[in-house]
Amino acid sequence: MPNTIRILLPIFPDNLKDVYFKGIVSAAEDHTVTIYITKYSADINLISEKQLKWDNVIYGYCGNYVPKKIASRFPNFLVVEQNKMLNINSLILNGNKIDTKSSCILMLYDYDSIKDSQAICDTTDDYFMKLVHLIQEEHGLSNRTDYELKCSKLQWLTASMFLQHVYNYWMLIDWLKCTIRRDKKVAVKQGNLIIAIAMDLLIGYLVLQLLSQDKKEISIFLMGILEKLINSLYSLLKWLMGAPVGLKLNNAFNKMLGKYFSYHVQLWWIFLDVSGEKLDVILHIYHYIGYLGFTFQTALISDLICIATFHSYCIYVYAARLFNIQISGLIALLRLFVGRKYNPLRGGIDSCEYTNQELFVGTVAFTILLLLLPTTALYYIVFTMFRVLSLVVQYLLAKLIYMVQTLPLYVVSLWITNSPKVTGNILIEVINQESNSPLILRIKLFNKSIPQLVRIFQPPVEVPKQVEWTNLLSNVLVGKQIV
Repeated sequence: MPNTIRILLPIFPDNLKDVYFKGIVSAAEDHTVTIYITKYSADINLISEKQLKWDNVIYGYCGNYVPKKIASRFPNFLVVEQNKMLNINSLILNGNKIDTKSSCILMLYDYDSIKDSQAICDTTDDYFMKLVHLIQEEHGLSNRTDYELKCSKLQWLTASMFLQHVYNYWMLIDWLKCTIRRDKKVAVKQGNLIIAIAMDLLIGYLVLQLLSQDKKEISIFLMGILEKLINSLYSLLKWLMGAPVGLKLNNAFNKMLGKYFSYHVQLWWIFLDVSGEKLDVILHIYHYIGYLGFTFQTALISDLICIATFHSYCIYVYAARLFNIQISGLIALLRLFVGRKYNPLRGGIDSCEYTNQELFVGTVAFTILLLLLPTTALYYIVFTMFRVLSLVVQYLLAKLIYMVQTLPLYVVSLWITNSPKVTGNILIEVINQESNSPLILRIKLFNKSIPQLVRIFQPPVEVPKQVEWTNLLSNVLVGKQIV
C-alpha cells in the first residue's frame, strides 16, 4: 500500500464532455507512487490499444459516466469526475482499489504549456522533469544532447583572429545545419543564432555604407595615422635614451638599447611604407570580406592592428627576454651569498661551499647585473604597457564578436510576447484542501528572466579567453612573455 499517491493530470478543455486518458505509473523507494497522465483524447479508441499487459501503464476517464466493463478490463484505472471542481471518483492500482481521500494529491497542469516549453531545464522537482520528458517524448520533442563539434581547432589558427573566426563561423553553420536536420525544426537556440547572423550581416552592410568613400582617401588617412604612431614611438625612444623622469641610467647601455630598438622601428616603417602603396588593394579585400558580416570586419581589423604594432611587440620581446635573464641571474647569484645553489636533478636548492675566487666573480657579476637592471626595467615597463594595451584591445574586439554572435533578439522577442517556449519558472498553488477529499494543486508556468533565457538558449559560440590578471602580473614581475 503506497504512502502517498501523486497524480499529475492535465487540465482538460471545457468543450470536451467525455475525456479518455493514458499515462505511466512510477513507484519510488520511499513508497511514493506518481501517476503521469501524458495523453488524452475524446476518442474511446485511446483506451482500446493492445497494451493491456503493461504493469506501469494506467488508463482513465473523465466525465459523467464510464461503463464498468471498460474499467474492469484494466489493472490500473483512474476515474475523475468533472463537476464544479475535479474530484477523484475511483483509483485502481494493480487490481486493488485505493482510498483516495487521505493518500492522494491531484496536481493539475497545462498540457500545451509543458509541451511547447523549451526552457524547463533546471527544476529541482524530479517528478516534474520526468513529466516534461514524457510529454515531449510523446510528441517527438524531447531535449536531445547538443551536437558536438568533432573537429579540433588547429594550433596555428590562434595566431590570427580572422582565421580563427572563419573556423568558428564554419563550425557554427555546421552545428546549425546538423541540429535543424536532426530535430526537423528550428528551436529557440537555433532561431537565436539565425537572427544574430542576420543582424551581423545587416550591421556589416551599414558599416560598409559609412565607409563607402574613395579608397585612396582612406589609405592616405590610415598611412597618416601609422606615420604619427611611428613618430611618437621615435620620440618615446629618444626620451628614454636621455634621462627620463630624472632617473640616472647607465648611459652607454641606454644608448645601445635605444639605437637597437630605433633600428627595428625604422625597418618596420620601411616595410609599412612599401606596403602602403598596396593599401588600397587591402581596402578592396576588406570591402568584399565586409559583406560576410560585421564580425568578419572586426576580426580583420584585429589582425591589422597586430600587424601595425608588430614593431612594438618585437621590442617588448627583446626587453622581456633581457629583463628575465637579468632577474634569473640576480636570483641565482643571491643564493651564492648564502651558500646555496640550484640542483636541476632534484629540482630543489642544495647547500654548497664556494671558494673566494667564486665569491669574488659572483659579487662582480651581481653588481653589474644590478646596476644595469634599472635601464632594462625602464624599457621593459614601457613596452610591457604597450603589450598589455594591445592585448586589451584584442580582447575587447573578441568580446564584441562574441556579443554580436550571441545577440538574444529572438529570445527577448519571445519573452515580450509571453511565448510558451520561454516558460520555465514553476508556481504551485492550492485549489482544494478539504479534509475529506484529496489535496488538489495547480502547476503554473511563468516566463524565466531574460538573463536565465540568454544562458539557456546561448548558441555554442566560443567564449573569449578571460584575461587572468593575477597570472599576467606574476609573468610581468619575472619577465615572462605575455602571449
